[in-house]
Amino acid sequence: MRIVKFKKVSNDKYKLYLDNGDIISLFEDVIVKNNLLMKKCISSEKIDDLINQNNEFDVYHTAIKYITIKMRSKLELKNYLIKKQTSEELINSTINRLSKEGYINDLLFAKAFINDQVNLSFNGPLKIKRKLLEHGVEEEICNNEIAKIDEGFIKEKLSKLLKKQLIIKTGSANLVKIKLLNYFINLGYEKSMILNELSKVCIKTDDKKLKREYEKLYNKYKDKYDKEKLTYVLSSKLYLKGYTKEEVKSIISGK
Repeated sequence: MRIVKFKKVSNDKYKLYLDNGDIISLFEDVIVKNNLLMKKCISSEKIDDLINQNNEFDVYHTAIKYITIKMRSKLELKNYLIKKQTSEELINSTINRLSKEGYINDLLFAKAFINDQVNLSFNGPLKIKRKLLEHGVEEEICNNEIAKIDEGFIKEKLSKLLKKQLIIKTGSANLVKIKLLNYFINLGYEKSMILNELSKVCIKTDDKKLKREYEKLYNKYKDKYDKEKLTYVLSSKLYLKGYTKEEVKSIISGK
């Protein structure tokens, strides 16, 4: 079969018209690599080879576009190509090629990911590590790179976040402490570090909120129980909200 015509269909793709009426679409790189010129004869076997080369380049080109948007881990790229219904063989060969060329590197990915997380998110080291593991980064790489995070910076970051949360979270001092502890544990900070920072701040019960919660409970149950039972019910409900015996006794006696 002989090539009788080339037609450009995009910036990097051409259609090749053969003298038997067949038309094949190839990337420019495949055409150049195989020195496909006008009137050149190609066999059926060569056409199959060209199509395979084109498929490889197509996957490679797709992967390049994906990792150009932002840095990706090997697993992230693999999952993306799986969604594109790419064969396992092509996925592996593409990732191996990109790894050799330096476009995919989980160590560099981990470094960049940690830098972004530390500086652009509220997340602490433990959550950052969990996220890296979810991206398929080896645990040894995670541990080594997480260990390089400046502890002083993390403490300062935690301290600033804690002060902001103190404005948001109100109620009984005990409950606020528990909420703050759980909040920062979920964000990936070490429990010992959180408790240390909590010990540096003064957390007081919000008396106005205590009064509002008491009045709400009082209005809800005042017609259901006698005075003694009502006192017991109100006290129990307020204890569950973290208020101390002294705080509960004070608000009830002041009613």
